[in-house]
Amino acid sequence: MVWLVFLLVVLLCGEARAQKVDVVRMRNGDRVTCEIAQLSRGTLTVSTDPLGKVSVHWGQIESIESPRPFDLQLASGQRYYGVLAASAPNQLTVALGGGLSVTLALADVVQLAPIGRSFWRRVDGTLDVGFSFAQANLETRGTANASMMYRSQRYQLRTGFSSQVTTREDVEREYRSDLNVSAGLDLWNHWYAMTWGAVQQNDELSLDLRVVGGLGIGHELVHTNRRLWAIYGGAAFTREHYAGEPVDQSIEAAIGGQLDFFTPGNDDFTFTNRLISYVNLGGRRRVRLEWDSAWRHEFLEDFYWSFNGFENFDSDPPDDRKQNDVGVSFSIGWRF
Repeated sequence: MVWLVFLLVVLLCGEARAQKVDVVRMRNGDRVTCEIAQLSRGTLTVSTDPLGKVSVHWGQIESIESPRPFDLQLASGQRYYGVLAASAPNQLTVALGGGLSVTLALADVVQLAPIGRSFWRRVDGTLDVGFSFAQANLETRGTANASMMYRSQRYQLRTGFSSQVTTREDVEREYRSDLNVSAGLDLWNHWYAMTWGAVQQNDELSLDLRVVGGLGIGHELVHTNRRLWAIYGGAAFTREHYAGEPVDQSIEAAIGGQLDFFTPGNDDFTFTNRLISYVNLGGRRRVRLEWDSAWRHEFLEDFYWSFNGFENFDSDPPDDRKQNDVGVSFSIGWRF
């Protein structure tokens, strides 16, 4: 089912191309007429007639201009809306309307997107798969990870899915699956409101099903073209069922954060880290931790290799259940 959803997204992303009216000038002197899709995490994505979709590191850009209106954000959190006028090298002039304009340092711009783009043209995603085999116990392990993100002027939607299937000699197959969805609404000065949900299953921990829903508020401590650091907190409702145990429901306090690193230069890599802790607010003394990291490095246009790690920890699981599950995987992926 998940693969079908991503196939539909890819097909819908192939809608009619917009007219190429934007101009991007590179530091090496090249001039490209294209359609600017967006700037995110230090990478400018554009569409050109001869090459199709192309990603260019922000550090290689000297100037850009366009007759179309854009929504842009600075590292300070300030936002502007307007047409991108011709400007001097390493600067960006935004025509705000009414004869007003503002000139910004190109390096201070961390997000950029045309106003009025359709939903599907604002969607970015990744998909990667991996496989390993150990001869000693005939163990095979397959992994799959997928993610999609949509960003508008005020909010963003993000969804991710990870799955692992482990097969050993004379042992039943073990599955681990995690589907999560989150939405954030920009408030002011790097503050945002957020909601999130997750559906999890883990045979290694005898967890048949866990459903989590939460509300909270977050703050971006640092947001530049090289890194994004953020913290958030809130409350969550959790409903879970372990094999052989009754269904349990609880209210938990949630505290989490992210440390993401990416490069605006020539080497295309991203290093993402997520950590969230849940503290039971009832009479039960229980803390859960969920951590995942991924190092991705592009080796071919839109293709990358990825080294992934995760850990799930529970300070008070049901009797005779494991407290934690940890794993690493290597995979090959594609971004769209």
